Amino acid sequence: MNMYQELEIWKESVKLIKDVYKVSEQLPKSEEYVLKQQLRRAVVSVALNIAEGKSRKTAKDFGSFLVIANASLSEVDAILAVCEELDYLKEDKILKEKMYVLGKRINALKTKLFRGF
Repeated sequence: MNMYQELEIWKESVKLIKDVYKVSEQLPKSEEYVLKQQLRRAVVSVALNIAEGKSRKTAKDFGSFLVIANASLSEVDAILAVCEELDYLKEDKILKEKMYVLGKRINALKTKLFRGF
C-alpha cells in the first residue's frame, strides 16, 4: 500500500473537501449542475491526484500529479471567485487561507520531488 493517507497534504485536502462542500450548499438551486458540481469535482480532484501520484513508481511521476492537484486547487479558487462575483457567496478568508497554505505545501513537496530529495 502506498500510504497516501499518511501525507499531511492529503489530510488537509480531505478537510478542504468538507469545507468546500459546506460552502457549496449556499449556492442557488439554479447552479446545482453547473458551479456547484464543478466546484465539488475540482476540490475532490485535489485529494485524488495526491493519492494517485503517491502510488506512482517515481518521484517525478508523483510530482507531476502534484502539479495537477495544484491546478485543481486553482480551479476551486477561480470558481469561488466567480461565485463571489455573482453574489452567490461572500468571500471566506479562512477558506482562502486554507487553500493558500495547502497550495504552498503541495508546491514545496513537488519541488523536493523534482530535485530528488
